[in-house]
Amino acid sequence: MTPIKLARRLAVATAAVTLFGSAAFAGDNQNMTVQAKVIGTCKFVTVPLLDFGTLNQVTAPAVNPPAVDVTYRCTKNTAPSGFTVGGSNTGSFTGSLSNGIDPIAYSITWTAPVTAGLGLGTGVTPVNVALTGSIAATIYQNVSAGTYTQLVAIVIAP
Repeated sequence: MTPIKLARRLAVATAAVTLFGSAAFAGDNQNMTVQAKVIGTCKFVTVPLLDFGTLNQVTAPAVNPPAVDVTYRCTKNTAPSGFTVGGSNTGSFTGSLSNGIDPIAYSITWTAPVTAGLGLGTGVTPVNVALTGSIAATIYQNVSAGTYTQLVAIVIAP
């Protein structure tokens, strides 16, 4: 055998040992889990002013302004689990407007929302919750002049 043929056979044999010899090493294959968690969220879109208007002390009728709509969006397929006005979740809240001197008692009523959200993104139509306010007749007949206010917390939970 010539030295060139011997060198070729040796090169082929070395390549074969290298190629097939590496098959003696075992590999492994596993699947990796990839995940993300989306938490249910509810957010208010609008919380408008509930305005009882200008009260007429001469005739002092009951005051029932038009209902106002609080609007919200929730994570898709998530309905609110809680909705409170002034800390009350019963569908009725009694508060007291004040000018720093005199109080005017009032109430707000609503129906607890149960509509599941369609998502929080732009273009998703918000859900309405109507809040209706009322002041009983003659309740404000003997109060001083001024602007009466109260801040009322409204809370929605997913």
